[in-house]
Amino acid sequence: MPTDVRIAVFGSSSISVPVFDAIAEHHTVMLAVISERARVERGRVIENPVQLWAAAKSIPVMNGADVPPAVLRQTILEDRVDLLFLCSYGKLLPQDLLDSPRLASINLHPSPLPWYRGAAPIERQIMDGCTLSAVTIIQMSGTLDRGDILAQQEFEIAATDYRPDVERSIIATGIPLTLSVIERVARGDVERRPQVGQGSYARKIKAEDEMIDWARPVTGVYNQIRALSPDPCAATSLGEDRLRIVRASPLAGFPDAAGSPSLPGTVALLGRRRAAVRCGDGWLELEILQFPGKKPMSVDDLINGRRLTGGMVFAPPTLP
Repeated sequence: MPTDVRIAVFGSSSISVPVFDAIAEHHTVMLAVISERARVERGRVIENPVQLWAAAKSIPVMNGADVPPAVLRQTILEDRVDLLFLCSYGKLLPQDLLDSPRLASINLHPSPLPWYRGAAPIERQIMDGCTLSAVTIIQMSGTLDRGDILAQQEFEIAATDYRPDVERSIIATGIPLTLSVIERVARGDVERRPQVGQGSYARKIKAEDEMIDWARPVTGVYNQIRALSPDPCAATSLGEDRLRIVRASPLAGFPDAAGSPSLPGTVALLGRRRAAVRCGDGWLELEILQFPGKKPMSVDDLINGRRLTGGMVFAPPTLP
């Protein structure tokens, strides 16, 4: 019979919620800790998804952005927490906090560690065109994603997968792996192995990472769009507008006009309902775009509204 483990979950993104929900079905979640304050967008308060989940489950919530680690540690000790489980929390935790649960502090990381340590492992893997990834669960240490590996399960990334597709694969792979590791930690029979090799670092996505250089190969631009959609999105400039490219796909067999090769960033219409943009070594078909302050729109609608016409030239956007 599975052991009921008293767990404190630490996380701040939507990818954390289904994993935490699965844990709550099998164990007792004593506390949820988030790492960021509520955002205000267009006059609306956007609550953290983990906070909303915990409130719906009547699970106490603490905010690591406001509560000192010493207070978190004291709460974990008072609640007699057996296990600290972290998934997409976004901040390092001090060692004395990691040492406070009775059994262990463990972390679900969405990459084949030691590769892609850091803040943006999902985006960087897609940008790099990776076709094979893994969910790794590690024993947490005071250093960034360098703890001993407790379990690792591979999954595939299709060449057409956007970030939400990859996140669904991470969740589907990570839930059973997480439950299995928690059971083995509770029984005391989990095996640990050190990370071997230098690995790599997945640095945080910054404004310059969103900028599309149309002189790059089609595959590189396509991977950038897949990695950053639906938010913050890869972007380009069209006149004074910063245009977000929400969806696109490589276009095979579409030549330049005879004798007049198009410059990178040039838009060409494909009939009345489709459009493509020239990259360094070919064409990328545009599918969904978003102008500032507007909802994402299909290329068909933009062509009909004359917001997108043949011969337009996209340029790299200036940094905000």
